[in-house]
Amino acid sequence: MKRITAVFLCAVFILVLAGCKTDKHETSSAQKLNSSEIQKTDGKIAENGFDEKFISYIDENLSGNYMVSPLSFRYALGLLLAGAEGETKAELLKALNVEGVDEWTAYCKKFNEFENRFYERLKSDVKRYDEDVENGYVDKQSKAPERALKVANSVWKRENINEDFKSDYKNYICKNFGAEYKTFNKSNLVKKVNEWASEKTEKLIPKLLPDSYDTSDIAVVLMNALYLKNNWINEFEKANTKTDNFKTKSGKTVKKSFMSQTEHFNYYSDADTQMVILPMNSDVNMAFVLGDTSEIKNKISKSSYKNVTVKIPKIDIETSLNNKELIDFLKDNGVKNAFLKDTADFSGMIDRKIWVDDIIQKTKIKTDENGVEAAAVTAILMMDSAYIQEDKPVEFTADRPFSFYIYSNFEETNTVLFAGRVEE
Repeated sequence: MKRITAVFLCAVFILVLAGCKTDKHETSSAQKLNSSEIQKTDGKIAENGFDEKFISYIDENLSGNYMVSPLSFRYALGLLLAGAEGETKAELLKALNVEGVDEWTAYCKKFNEFENRFYERLKSDVKRYDEDVENGYVDKQSKAPERALKVANSVWKRENINEDFKSDYKNYICKNFGAEYKTFNKSNLVKKVNEWASEKTEKLIPKLLPDSYDTSDIAVVLMNALYLKNNWINEFEKANTKTDNFKTKSGKTVKKSFMSQTEHFNYYSDADTQMVILPMNSDVNMAFVLGDTSEIKNKISKSSYKNVTVKIPKIDIETSLNNKELIDFLKDNGVKNAFLKDTADFSGMIDRKIWVDDIIQKTKIKTDENGVEAAAVTAILMMDSAYIQEDKPVEFTADRPFSFYIYSNFEETNTVLFAGRVEE
């Protein structure tokens, strides 16, 4: 049976994706997709296996508790793919199992639509709550609906690079990803990136890059941030939360805080898998899985409504993929040129020789009796081969007698107001 260490933590992101149905009508001509590059089946964008492949790779290469975000990685790769050309683009498309850039982008666009629907549902729930309070159906002291789903993308360029991002690239990622444009220099990159990550994740991920991160040759940064805060439809009673034993993979017994309730939920079981799905507001769910997680989306579709006693531990996990795990995943799937100085081709993005140097993802999740708060930030950091060295500063150390002058400058005449000397 396949190891499933904390794989259910990924389900909150997988299931949000699984809920992205294709609308029967197009919202506007500007949002129309290239039908020749998008595979559709029964009104839904065809799955290409990326989520499962990515999660499986991380599951096999990480030990202990973890969480990853396939969706955040998808968005960041979308920003990269939109600027790739030639063999670099071909390798990425093959590795990602799509025929064209628009096919990959379409998946992200459908989630953008889901984000809009999420807030439409929230707006409707708040309106109904206000009406119920006004009519006396709900106590004024009761908690109003409160939840959040945020997706943010940004593209960054070093300040001393004269070349700008190409207009076609900017138009494409603006239209499809709503990307912000930022600038940085080597001294403020870490601070700016961390501030952006913190802002977009409601401070859940305040620091993506360590202070010691080498920024000297970074030319371009592509970033995605994903944030979710949502409540269980059937919240857990705090009085039912008890400390109990949890048996780790190594066989050790540890104490954890378990939430419990008995309610009707979607449930699935077979010889190798047991799964319960807890619904949250605005069409978001979280699946908890014991046993085999293969073909998880198929199993989710086969779940049925049953009376279930659920007992699950609270979760508080933070994961950093900052040791080339994401690069190794892409390399294992045939991507080579994107990481090579001499062969990388991102000429669709900018007229400058750049290549991918690092890909980092940081995630965090917390669950309690009320619901879930989770976030992810993914950054693709790209280097260039023509870094402009700044002039080496000359030194001036006034550690011996010196003079000083205070003067004004008016009509090319320097007028000394004060002058003096320090020698003791």
